[in-house]
Parts: sequence; C-alpha cells; structure tokens
Amino acid sequence: MRFDSKARTYDQHAGPQRTFAAKTAEVILGIARRDAGVVELGAGTGALTRHLCGAGLCVLATDASPDMVVLGKTSEPRANWQMLDAFAEIPPSAALQVSSGLLQWAAEPLQVLQRWSSALTAGGKMVHAFPCRPCLHEWYSVVPRGPLTWHDREEWLGFFHKAGLRVDREQVWSSEVYYPTALDLVRSMHHSGVTGPRLLTAGELRRAIRQYEVQYRQTAGVAATWVWQCIEARLATSELSPLTGK
Repeated sequence: MRFDSKARTYDQHAGPQRTFAAKTAEVILGIARRDAGVVELGAGTGALTRHLCGAGLCVLATDASPDMVVLGKTSEPRANWQMLDAFAEIPPSAALQVSSGLLQWAAEPLQVLQRWSSALTAGGKMVHAFPCRPCLHEWYSVVPRGPLTWHDREEWLGFFHKAGLRVDREQVWSSEVYYPTALDLVRSMHHSGVTGPRLLTAGELRRAIRQYEVQYRQTAGVAATWVWQCIEARLATSELSPLTGK
C-alpha cells in the first residue's frame, strides 16, 4: 500500500471507502455513548472520523502516514490526530476502538488483533470494517497476483475468535460500482494508494485491462464489486460493556 505518497489524491478516488465508512459509522454510533472516547486506527483523511465527530464523539484519530495525518487535521479538526503504525505498535487504551478499511492490509491478522485487543479497557469493544473476499473479484480474475492476501468472512471470524475476542455482531455489505472504463478503475485504485508495490509488468497490466473490458463491460460501464465485513467484538473474558451495559 502506498497511502503516504497518494494522500493528496486519495479522497478523489476513494468513493467506495467513503460509502463503507458511513455504514461503519452507523454501527459505531449504535453502541457508543456520546461522551465516550474513541480510538480510530488507520483514520486516513477522516472518512469515518467525520461521521463520529459529527455525532459528538471524542475521537483520537491515528494513522501511520504523516501526510494522511496532516490532511486529516485539516479535514476534521474536531478530532485529536496522532501518528501511529497500528500494525507495529500497541494502540492507546480505549473503551471503543474502531477502523474502516485497514485490517485487510495486515500481513499477520491474528497477531495484529491480539495486539489491538490488549489495548481495550475492561469491558471495552472494537468495531473494525474491512474488504473481504470476494471484494473486487472481477479484477482478481484477470490478474495473476495482487498486493494482499484476501480472506473470506469465515476466515476473519476465525482470526477474531483465535485472538480471544467474542464477536457480538457481524455484517457483510456489498456494492457494485461502475467505472467508465477498466483503465479508469485501475487509475482509481492507483491514485487511492491501494495497489501496493508494482507486481505486474506493463504487458500484464495492458492484457488485464483489455480482458476486464471484454468480460465485465455493461451498459453502465465496467462493474467492480466491493464487499466489506464489519465485526463488533469484545474480549471473550470481559465484563459488561461500559458502552452499552450488555
């Protein structure tokens, strides 16, 4: 992932991410007290942060990208912003820990979730939403390799359980997005920073774009299916949640 280098073009090309951030916010606002403090991981430029601050939550927004943090401070000044590499560091302690569009990038999801869960206060909860297989299955049907390892919903539930977490609620959302051309889709992924290091040769990329046009062209454009999973969890041994009393 190249979010730091693409920070200034991210928002223009992150429509699906904003859509699912709004859905994630609905879940979070359904369980959080308005005076609750929230730690957000991988906040980026503030797609989720804006919804939470707008509802009156006190948000500590963190990201590993210096440029994302700078832009986030401008985008949502009501939040407190802090540099944090959520995949390498233990997050600040929190009664409510959240993220949208981050966890799928973890090379070792189980270890990351164990580290994140260690930061929950007694009775605390986490809400994490992320793309899961079969997200963008059209694209991955025409390319030989991608920048990350996709996991399906059952695999993700397994990671949470193995990390000592009890899943209170799980949802899967799907949205079909249309792009004018397959090239526009590729450019959108590139400018939002989700393509990671270069894995395809120029010839492989051209062939994939042509094949995508042939297989997935519809009247409205070329289709791309985005699938996200949202999991609300707490420590399996925790007491009643201070957020909801459940």
